[in-house]
Amino acid sequence: MIAIMAHPSTQMITIDVKNELCSLKVIAHCQSKDDDLRAQVLDTGSALSWNFTARYGVGATVFWCNLAVRDKRISFTAFNADDDKNDIYWVVRKEGVYTRIYGPAAKFQFGWRNGALSVAESYCYGGP
Repeated sequence: MIAIMAHPSTQMITIDVKNELCSLKVIAHCQSKDDDLRAQVLDTGSALSWNFTARYGVGATVFWCNLAVRDKRISFTAFNADDDKNDIYWVVRKEGVYTRIYGPAAKFQFGWRNGALSVAESYCYGGP
């Protein structure tokens, strides 16, 4: 007999979007259909963090983010309750957006439109 584990109908989630670019500000605007976090400026090393109660199933929670640095833009889904592989810690670097689950190791996810940023260092790492 196989046991099927269902998602809870709701769950508390925290998402972080951290700027690891050296000496560059990131404009981050994240929102869901119900919540708009408004555009915020992230200095090097700072993060946009928010908590919410995710809904699963019908009316599942989806958060998406739009990021801007200089003339570069990225739009991505930061959280989708119907996706079993949610990454909730995002880092912004020269090449684009990465996910980080544990420690400094990060996995590339989305590139900037029009190519990587032209900066001397790829990122500034100040810890998780």
